[in-house]
Amino acid sequence: MDNDRMQMRHTLLPLLLALLLALAACTPDGDGGLQGQLLFQDRPLGGVQVEVYLKADKDRSVQPFAVGSSDDQGRYRVSLPKGDYFVIGKKRDTTSDGRTRMLMAESPGNPHSVASGLTVVPSFNLREMGRQGGLVAEAGTGLAGQVTHAGEPVARAYVYLYTQSLSGLMGPSYGEAVQTGPDGRFRLELPAGRYYLVARKRAAGGRSGELSAGDLNSPYPGNPVELQRGEWRELGEFPLAEIDAERHAERRADGTFSATPTSVSGRIVDAHDQPVAGIHVFAYLDSRMVGKPVYISAPSAADGSFVLHLTDGGIYYIGARSAYGGPLEPGEWVGTYDGRPDHGFEVSADSRQSLGTVTVREVW
Repeated sequence: MDNDRMQMRHTLLPLLLALLLALAACTPDGDGGLQGQLLFQDRPLGGVQVEVYLKADKDRSVQPFAVGSSDDQGRYRVSLPKGDYFVIGKKRDTTSDGRTRMLMAESPGNPHSVASGLTVVPSFNLREMGRQGGLVAEAGTGLAGQVTHAGEPVARAYVYLYTQSLSGLMGPSYGEAVQTGPDGRFRLELPAGRYYLVARKRAAGGRSGELSAGDLNSPYPGNPVELQRGEWRELGEFPLAEIDAERHAERRADGTFSATPTSVSGRIVDAHDQPVAGIHVFAYLDSRMVGKPVYISAPSAADGSFVLHLTDGGIYYIGARSAYGGPLEPGEWVGTYDGRPDHGFEVSADSRQSLGTVTVREVW
């Protein structure tokens, strides 16, 4: 019996030692990693599975490098070695009416770098899978109202509905967009939820694109709107204000298009190498270039030239489009920087670099 015990010890000790060495090899040096907070409709979301990947695999067919979960305040922390990581949040839950849904989103700032200590991932909202920007209406549930300006109905204005406010109620992250009728009225059939509304009427008449002096624009004064299942709510008057030319010029100079020490420039051309005016150039941190970009250029000039101002160096993924946000519409121009297969361009801080030409095509 003693010989058997001795034999077992000699067998187990090397196995335990190997296991401890393997665990040590997988443990990050120090306290490095990622931390952040996950939200749903701008509210903390607990019980979310946080998956960390080494690559931006669209189909997520590979196993995550690391997995964590959020607490009841939506906060999470994942220990990681030095490197660049892609973060995704997932949660399967059941609504109050018994419907099963999957919530998911990827961090708009992917990838995130871990060097030393904890890297903070900016908070982001999960969205219900399958909606793709469109909300699935529930019976007898929705909103209605009338868009006005100076007390008069505004026909053919667009009313945009957002499920979160972090976008600043701008860009392509809206869940629905409807146009008012001749009497300025609109109607939105929706699921129960918490919503933010904004209405705009551009002089050019489009659903998307940069707002100009003289356009009408305002958020709904009663934001956010809480809508219960089976509730049909009349919002009443939704007043718009005209964009003042002087203030608009000041905001352009000091805001989105303000000059910075770091920038990239280039020229927008069509397939025949002819200049294309009125094209915005966008910079993303994510190679898939979805959602709201981190930087936007002023429209390209008559000779196709543009300057995109940035606040820091890094790798940016560059796209070009004739309009802000929303789905592509016939007649729009769209393109990407093709100097690299992933459309990325590395920018040095405090430098002015040239992208060369960016080719766009007209979508029909």
